[in-house]
Amino acid sequence: MNWGKYRNLIFYILTIAFFSCLMYFFIIEGQTLEIGENIVRKTNTGSTWENFQESFKANLHHPLALLLAQIVTIILVARLFGWICMKIKQPTVIGEMIAGIVLGPSLLGMYFPEFSASLFPKESLGNLQFLSQIGLILFMYIVGMELDLSVLRKKSSRCSSD
Repeated sequence: MNWGKYRNLIFYILTIAFFSCLMYFFIIEGQTLEIGENIVRKTNTGSTWENFQESFKANLHHPLALLLAQIVTIILVARLFGWICMKIKQPTVIGEMIAGIVLGPSLLGMYFPEFSASLFPKESLGNLQFLSQIGLILFMYIVGMELDLSVLRKKSSRCSSD
């Protein structure tokens, strides 16, 4: 049988199996490290909708929920303004830049400061900046992958000969 054809598939299956077994081992061993405390859970007395509302309000100010709300808002507003610019025959990136201005302190912060402060509090901007740096790194990586060095050499030799 030709194993060369299936070498990558076998490697991936074995890697996934190894790490799955490792995670299972950590979970089983971790249960022995738990402190034996009596955990009392709150009983739900209301309807399902009331429980959902209570849980939603309690978790609304969690940093991860805030980050997800920021990301969703930024993507939706950028797409909306990009679509509007595309309809008026302008580049989509112009609409995305306008969306950044609208969501920033220039417009949203000036006319709706409470909403801006609740959606983009100063404490959460570090997480958003971190994600933007990761996005920039990935974008630069993709541009580097698509860069054709032979075209660049031809252009540079043409520029130096002029």
